[in-house]
Amino acid sequence: MSKLASNQDDSLLSTIDRITSKAFEASASSKSDFIPAPTWQGPKAGYYFGTAHRGTGYYLDTQIPNAKRKRNEEDNDHQPRRKVHFGENQVKTIPPIERQTPAELLKEAEEEQKNKRIKTLDLSRGPSSLRTFVQNLEKSIAKNELQRVDYADQPEKFMESELALYEDIAVMNDLATNAGYYSTFVELGAVDQLLALLGHENVDVALAVVRLFVELLDPTLLEEDEQGEIKTGMVDLIEAFVGTGDKSNGGIGMVVANLSRLHEQEEEEVKGIEDIFTLMENLMDLDQIVPWKRNSLQQDMMGDDASIPNDMSIVANICKYTSFVSFLLLKLGNFDSSHMKFSLRLHAAELLATILQHEDSRKHIHNLSDLQYKSFLWNGDMIATKKAKTHVDGIEYLLQCVAKYRKKDPASEEECEYLENIFDGLAASLLNEKNVEAFLERQGIELMLKCLSERVHSGYGAFKVLGFALTGPASSNSQLYKRAAEIFVEAGGFKSFFPIFMGRKHSMPQPSENCDAGNVTMLRKYAKLNKEEKQKPSRKMKQVVSASKEWYRSLEANAIQILYGLTRHLDDNSPNEAKHRLLAKFVENDCEKCDRMIELCLKYDAKMRRAEYLYFRSDEAEEAEASGIDVELAALNAKLQGGGDLFHRISVAIAFAISGSKRCHEHVIIQLRTQNSGIGLIKAGCEDFINILEEGEHRNILKHYLQSV
Repeated sequence: MSKLASNQDDSLLSTIDRITSKAFEASASSKSDFIPAPTWQGPKAGYYFGTAHRGTGYYLDTQIPNAKRKRNEEDNDHQPRRKVHFGENQVKTIPPIERQTPAELLKEAEEEQKNKRIKTLDLSRGPSSLRTFVQNLEKSIAKNELQRVDYADQPEKFMESELALYEDIAVMNDLATNAGYYSTFVELGAVDQLLALLGHENVDVALAVVRLFVELLDPTLLEEDEQGEIKTGMVDLIEAFVGTGDKSNGGIGMVVANLSRLHEQEEEEVKGIEDIFTLMENLMDLDQIVPWKRNSLQQDMMGDDASIPNDMSIVANICKYTSFVSFLLLKLGNFDSSHMKFSLRLHAAELLATILQHEDSRKHIHNLSDLQYKSFLWNGDMIATKKAKTHVDGIEYLLQCVAKYRKKDPASEEECEYLENIFDGLAASLLNEKNVEAFLERQGIELMLKCLSERVHSGYGAFKVLGFALTGPASSNSQLYKRAAEIFVEAGGFKSFFPIFMGRKHSMPQPSENCDAGNVTMLRKYAKLNKEEKQKPSRKMKQVVSASKEWYRSLEANAIQILYGLTRHLDDNSPNEAKHRLLAKFVENDCEKCDRMIELCLKYDAKMRRAEYLYFRSDEAEEAEASGIDVELAALNAKLQGGGDLFHRISVAIAFAISGSKRCHEHVIIQLRTQNSGIGLIKAGCEDFINILEEGEHRNILKHYLQSV
């Protein structure tokens, strides 16, 4: 017998002795030591039948406690098991053991597990060791399933096998330190066995599987992958986890289904929700790092929807086959849940922003305000096939999250991060026209302008959202974005917008003191240090300064986006003479806004040219040319990211002004000459933009601007 088995026997005997001795002691203190009986009358608790010095009858059994005490005085590891003898003149019966509740049995079994020798995954024999362990796991699963069927109403009967199964799953976490065996692990069918356990009646077993995949699918494992073995194994593991056929029954779908039976009131279940969030985050991170190809899924995907690409992303799987996005929105919109940990809300906001900013989310989630959350109905520990549906208005939930901060700053750094994620998700969702319609119906423009007027932290994100709401995709000719621009003017948006566009810091949203950009104390120390030039700034100080610069740079970029959106969508048919009101703004105060546009145009033209120059001087350009990549196209991308996109948009805004106002036209020409430039700069910006755009109404408008210029 192995040492582990011996320990199990000793632990079991110890438990039996503890329970029976208590029963015997209680019996001895309250009963007579002898009951006369000429013949056997059946067993009596705590007595044995026999003939002795007091005659024939039932004698009180006092030997068992004595034997217990004697055993405690000696070495427990070498004592033989106590035996009960039955003879002709002696009959002894062990009193009935008091029945324990399932909770007491589980607690007792867990204590026994703690005292056992810690089990580890031994891979000293290579793949054969892993094969043996997977076979043992299969046996543990089969044993537990059989006992659950045979003893459905007696949990104490299958408790030990369930704990053994839980332990076998936990031990496999060690496989993460031997990631080179991932492919073998998949070939042995272990992933399919584990995925089946995600539907186990005991939620602890299902969550143990989730925790295992969190460890196995950790993106940081690839940092130590020098020979590419881990990457290959990771691809196999991801493919096996995602599965084929009905993706709602694959790994992602089954993990999300478990969210239906987890509640924030239970600490362990909150940890389970966090683990599921982490697993989804790991999968999305790996989707960017590992270019895994789903060759086994091609035929299935193309069969019912030819528009789906062969190598479907993790985000596409999440959006198309699960209700995970709906679940995240429900958690974010549940403001009455006082017991919900803020860390959980923060993690949900981060995941939602990541999903909504992915291009595939726009293909599968067209209307965020009309989602359905399909939750499995769980009857106790048993999962039902029926599903409950809950309507989810995602746009409304996100606007409610923003509204809490329209007049106050976030109270902590975590809240600042949470609010940023909410704004990122909301802005990304506005690339879909259905979401823009819902955003306008729920007075999203008005809410963003309120945040701006209060000049609080939320105004920063609101300014970004307005840029998306008024601009839309470059190829879109939707009337919804035109309507958004008109509502912006009707709601008095010029009053908040133009001071920010002009770069007046006292009119801009101010960052919270709880974020790096708003760390005034550190910024003052940096200014003093920079003036004295006595010592170098610390890393934290540099981080704060960089965040502060990024805050105002982003506001400037979003101001250009909003102005471009207004000039693009406002026309002669816009209500309340919105176009003429905008042109009047360019003329007022001696055309100061035209001066600002020229300043920004020259600034981003220089940034664009520098970005292009640095690209051609970089090793990246040489590598691209050697690899056969179109260097000119790569250089164009570098130009756009380096400032070219904003240069194009501000050039269009200037062209709008000078084509609609003769005074603006004359003023712009004079100011460009004083800057040693000319109207050709504006023409070049518009022509470059036209070459990038697809054929459409907007392209024709820009050509008209060129003729006017």
